Parts: sequence; structure tokens; C-alpha cells
Amino acid sequence: MKRKYAYFPGCSAKGTCRELDISTHAVASLFDIALEELENPGCTGAREFRAVSEQLHLTANGRILALAERIGCDLVAVCDTCLLNLTETNRRLKTDAAAREAVNRALAGERLTFRGEREVKHFLWVLTEDLGERALEERLVRPLRGLRVAPFYGCHLQRPATVYGGERSEETPALDRLCRLLGAETVPYEGADKCCGFHVLGTAEEIAVRMSGRHLTKAKDNGAQCIVTPCPLCHTVFDAYQPSIEQEFHGAFGVPVLHVSQLVGLACGLSAAEVALSRHVVGCDGILAHIGVGGP
Repeated sequence: MKRKYAYFPGCSAKGTCRELDISTHAVASLFDIALEELENPGCTGAREFRAVSEQLHLTANGRILALAERIGCDLVAVCDTCLLNLTETNRRLKTDAAAREAVNRALAGERLTFRGEREVKHFLWVLTEDLGERALEERLVRPLRGLRVAPFYGCHLQRPATVYGGERSEETPALDRLCRLLGAETVPYEGADKCCGFHVLGTAEEIAVRMSGRHLTKAKDNGAQCIVTPCPLCHTVFDAYQPSIEQEFHGAFGVPVLHVSQLVGLACGLSAAEVALSRHVVGCDGILAHIGVGGP
């Protein structure tokens, strides 16, 4: 049975991390998942909209949610920060009648209405919860045996508890479970659920580089061959800024950084080209050689 979702890629997956959008669609096709992309959805505003105006934050995100409701499906995001904004707004507007009415007044000109009928999910949760472990196991073509993967959640996928509640607090987090299901070995290290530094890049790049560099150092020191992250913002810092990290820390890292959909795609038989690995700054040849895949 085809599963259908409204799809919000966000800015990064359509810009600096286009490989995320490409690989997400490729993996979705493997599992007969239909992702209907929202038309002209705008931006969730990172965390900046909220800093400027709470009403702006609620309206921008409420509009995206209303577009998904018009399609009639739950909404799927692939960015941790977008997920947080949308989940936060969804819960707020469902429970706060005054806020909901204010947003709907603003949306009336587009004939949009937020009704609170749908949920927001990360593509990671679509794979691990909606699709389920059995479906993933049945589709494995090349298990990632012996590949030492360091999951990096970042700070917006699991926190704050006031938004996600206790439902994401399972003993083994989803990304760890997914990596092990695919046959990889997960590498524990300090900082896997901390901030990558992306949100200070624009004002203090050196601080962002040091933050991400500390996480990268600990992952590599613990034996990681690669990092996998569910967030394109974290991916950008670890991958695109890895040359700057190497300069700051006076050494070579050479640690590839994969999106969740790329890791799943490789394990399920997709080629390096189909998950767009050639777009990465840090080459993935070592990973491909380990699992027996030809290069991009």
C-alpha cells in the first residue's frame, strides 16, 4: 500500500544540500512512499522569525501546516530545525484558540485554514516507525557490515521536551536503531546530541568551527569512519566546513558525512550517483569501498 505524505524539504535541501532532496525521493520510491511537495510553502524561519515576532513565526509555520492539511496528509520534514518549528507551531495552534484564530485571519487571503488535523514527522521517523523495521530489513541489498557510523542528532530533533514530550525519549534513539538495523556499528561519543554550531555561523564562524570540530574529533577518536545526521544544517557544518575545521585543529580529519536517506539508500542497493554523493565536500570513497559500491 502506497503511503502518502505532504513534503516540506526546506531551504537547505533545495539549495546547499540538494543531495538530501535527491536521496530522500530516491529512498521514498524504493518503499512506495509518495511525497507530495508543498507548492510555494515559504520558510519556517529557522529560529530567527521567532526572535523577531512570535506572530510571524506562528503564521509562517501555520501556513505550511495549512498547506499540508489541504493536501490531506501528515507533513514530512528533513531538517531538524524545520521539524522543531513546525512541531512547535502545530502543538501551539491546536491548543491555543486565540493564536489559531490570529493565524487563520492572516491566512484567510489565501483561502487557507489551520484546523489541527495533521501531524509533523521527520523522514527518519517515517522509515523507523511508519514503515517499520521489517520492511527495511526486507529491502536490504548490501548490509553495512562493520561500517563504524557516528550518529549525530544535533540539538533540535530530540529537544526541547516541552515540544516532543516523552515520545522520543526511548532508550535507544531512532538513528542509532536505524544504523544497527542496516548492519552498521554505531560509535558512541560525547556531543552527539549537542549543537553543531550552524546557527552562529553568520555571526561567529570561528565559534561554529570549534564547536563542530570538537564533536568531529571525539567521533573520529572513537573510531568513526563516517558521521550520519538527520539535519542538513549539521551536515553543512561537518561537511562543507570540514576544511576550516582542519585548519583550526591543525590536522586532517577526512570524515565523510552522510544524510540519513543516503545511508539507507546505499544499504538498500542505490548507487552513489542515485544518492548524489558527488556533491559532498569530503569524499565518500572509503565508505563506498567498505561496502563494495562503485564510485560516483
